[in-house]
Amino acid sequence: MFKRAVIRTTGITVAMTILLTGVLAGPAMAAYDDMDAVSIAKKMTGKDYAWGAESPSKGFDAAGLNYYIYRLLDYSMPRALDDQFKMNKPLIKSLSSAKAGDVLFFGKGSSPDFTGVYIGNNKMISSSKSSGEVVTRSVNDYKSQFIGARRVLSAQDQKRVSLVLTAQKYLGTPYVFGAKYGQTNTFDCSSFMKWIFAKHDITLPRVSRNQAKEGTFVSKANLDTGDLVFFTTVNSKGKIGHVGMYIGDGMMIHTYGEGGVKYSTIESGWWKDHYVTARRVIN
Repeated sequence: MFKRAVIRTTGITVAMTILLTGVLAGPAMAAYDDMDAVSIAKKMTGKDYAWGAESPSKGFDAAGLNYYIYRLLDYSMPRALDDQFKMNKPLIKSLSSAKAGDVLFFGKGSSPDFTGVYIGNNKMISSSKSSGEVVTRSVNDYKSQFIGARRVLSAQDQKRVSLVLTAQKYLGTPYVFGAKYGQTNTFDCSSFMKWIFAKHDITLPRVSRNQAKEGTFVSKANLDTGDLVFFTTVNSKGKIGHVGMYIGDGMMIHTYGEGGVKYSTIESGWWKDHYVTARRVIN
């Protein structure tokens, strides 16, 4: 599972600091879990390709990118490309069965030539020698070379990734208080959360204060991607009146007011000052 770093620096985890600065804070890689494999892979786009390298500061070769991402998430992974293809993880034999977070391999027979992290929507992120950097590619361009994928993430972590990707599809959808559940032209905060989680077979009550009774309590210091976070609002009279989903790096996705579905920080400003609690509903 993902492990959140114990040390925090001004609201940013140690691992996030590594991602932003490209400098390792010690001989061992930090492990953390308030982001997911897809989000980390996306943050690496544009980093240099470098043979034998495995860090944002020095660059990545194809296998080095996989190694870096999953080690950050505290998953054991071999460094060599051939060994990654042979690792003891479920083998996915069809591209149509790939899920976000799977590691894809391309080549001939059982000999991989290159690899990438699947991010959904028929796209992957890989470190490309020909492009000289980490790029986003269409997997459809390499269908004939696909030799298999390995499912590194646990079922629980896979669900966390899927929740974030589902929620992101609705960015910009207008906010309407009391929006009717079951339609997606508008949302209020709790109908949005109920809709997203229902897509992943998790049933939530309709109202945020009732959603705050579901699952198990989790402290703010131990928030994980996919946790529900709760707040008071101007009109809630000191009681819970708002909910969002934590997506890592001190951020949540939610809907409230102008702009509708959006990202907001819970580490500063209004939402920090009106934070109440969090609940973990992912089994």
